[in-house]
Amino acid sequence: MAQTNPCAPQVNVYFLKNEKLLIDAGPNNYPCYLKLKQNLENIGIDLKQISVVVTHHHPDHVGLLKYFPKEITVYASPEIRYYGTSAYLNAIDEQIRQLQILGIPAHAIDQVKSQLQQRFLPFLETINFEDLNRLPVSSIRIHRLCGHSPADIVFQKDNCFFGGDLILKGIYFNILLDINPVNQKLCLLNQEYKQSIKKILTTFKVQTWYPGHGDPMNFSSLIKINKKYQKLSQLIHQRIVQSFSSSDYDLAMREIYSYFPHLNDYFYLSDILTVLK
Repeated sequence: MAQTNPCAPQVNVYFLKNEKLLIDAGPNNYPCYLKLKQNLENIGIDLKQISVVVTHHHPDHVGLLKYFPKEITVYASPEIRYYGTSAYLNAIDEQIRQLQILGIPAHAIDQVKSQLQQRFLPFLETINFEDLNRLPVSSIRIHRLCGHSPADIVFQKDNCFFGGDLILKGIYFNILLDINPVNQKLCLLNQEYKQSIKKILTTFKVQTWYPGHGDPMNFSSLIKINKKYQKLSQLIHQRIVQSFSSSDYDLAMREIYSYFPHLNDYFYLSDILTVLK
């Protein structure tokens, strides 16, 4: 599915026909809703007949829920409603003040604030959410992890895994600053991400991995992606320790992330604060 920002990557949603189960809803883009509705009708299924599960709360995976009929049940982590509340917005303001205390320059803080505010989705409070534990589909196993977000869910059918954004090909900035709905503080999830990836690669018997963006991958592809990520991560984190300075922030960013095109400071700070916490 296309996002409204033409520079943003396409988003994958997956429909399991026998279970009448949609895995992730996709971005807030009404033409995508119409296309999904038509595609379901083409295989003889009314949209109101399906159930939905979501891998995590980011807008490109839940935004389309805004247009879904109210009769549709959405199974998700109970914390997901938090991202549609005023408490979430208040937490952003409080955590931004903490970044100011650290000496992060205003232009970088503004980009972090903007990214977090884009995840505020007030319509979430109106969705018919049910806890994942009540999902009435025996063929699906649920794995609760975290790292890309505070609550990442992997759905398993046989040896096929639907993993949201936990493992993406060609993506380095995948541990993203977020607000934890429990303590309402910025999440720095580097260790949790490592533990989640280790669990996927050592305990899941992956035949095919279906990501939130990009093509499906086999197990050997996941191993290669992780090795490349670990190697680059080690190098970049060494640079952060050696070169980061809030007093000459922009120069430090150019030196640390010379491998990358210029990006939104939100992605840089997601990485840097994880290392310096």
